[in-house]
Amino acid sequence: MPKKKAKTKSVNKTKYKVCSNCGTENKSNAAECINCEKSRFEPDWVKALRPINKQFSVQITSSNPQFGETDDRITLYKWWPGGRHTFHFPKPNQWEKVVDIISHDLGPKLGWKTTAQLIKSATEKGAKSKAGKSDLAQIATDYPDLLKELAGAIDPEKFSAKDFNSVIETFGAISDALTNVNTGFRDVYLSIVRKLPSQKQRALEGLDLLLQGWSLNVITNVAQQVRARLETIELFEQQINDPRTFELRGDNSIHRILERAMWLVDEHYWLLHSNKTLRISIGKEISKRDKKKYGDQRPDFVCGSVGDRLIILELKRPSHILKVEDINQLETYMTIAESYFSFRSSHGYLVGSKIDDEQKKRLKYRSDFDILFYADIIDSTKKRYHEFLKTLE
Repeated sequence: MPKKKAKTKSVNKTKYKVCSNCGTENKSNAAECINCEKSRFEPDWVKALRPINKQFSVQITSSNPQFGETDDRITLYKWWPGGRHTFHFPKPNQWEKVVDIISHDLGPKLGWKTTAQLIKSATEKGAKSKAGKSDLAQIATDYPDLLKELAGAIDPEKFSAKDFNSVIETFGAISDALTNVNTGFRDVYLSIVRKLPSQKQRALEGLDLLLQGWSLNVITNVAQQVRARLETIELFEQQINDPRTFELRGDNSIHRILERAMWLVDEHYWLLHSNKTLRISIGKEISKRDKKKYGDQRPDFVCGSVGDRLIILELKRPSHILKVEDINQLETYMTIAESYFSFRSSHGYLVGSKIDDEQKKRLKYRSDFDILFYADIIDSTKKRYHEFLKTLE
């Protein structure tokens, strides 16, 4: 008789709630985490969670029987402004292949070294040499938690005063690499290391608090950037609701404001490179073709590139109903651009508040163009960044 397939053993033998912030297992009726006091918990299918940072974690999750999977699996989870992404490893051999590719193929192409390779290199070169300190500094930069572990591994009783000073010099090189602009952090870090011979346990506790504070400082800086973006969203919302905005030209026009904040349209466009020369060339050509409509005033629109992809976007007044001739004009911009600029691909955006039925019907046949509504841009982006700020805080 064929053997019965063994039942999957779940990691959880009892029901509990996994904290989304720190991964602590809490009772199923808990209102907040017993460890970090946060009130956000993972769904039932998350069996365990280990945070890497505020947005990235490694989890154990239940598999999906619809895909023929029965065992629990390792899941990589990433949250970023715009959504959540996961990647599952149902079998260990898949993860081993990923590690092997990164460690021995793609990683070395980027100049990545493992901790063991860096330590071996630093040992061979001598920790006091310039090259040796550089390797130790790279360890701290690539593996920042090792700062505390390196200090904790020191046994002051086995060092002479002279040797201990050399160790402090090495730690100075490490902290310089990790905090190249934060001299305050470096000074405090080294002062704690110097206390190790006489206050070992207390010094290590101080070092732990310092490193936690440094991580918090990084998070605070990110939060400040998020708040700045929320202020930009508010400004953009005010501008589109003011009819006078669309009369402005030059650097203060609404198109130029959006050109400097194209992440409002798509997060991938935060690296958009404005192409003023191409925009002026297209504008001149359009003005020549339709002097009656434009006269001496050229049309205003966003024109730039991301890599070798051309992006053109035109904003219409909120009172204007988007019609077929509007997207025809956008298509003309793209056609003219081919005479002045080399690009592999392109995409056009038409932004307004309302679209007529004919335009809506024809849009599905023009895959290189999108219609965006002001309300969608503002509401979705504002919600995304408020959620991001909430996660950081």
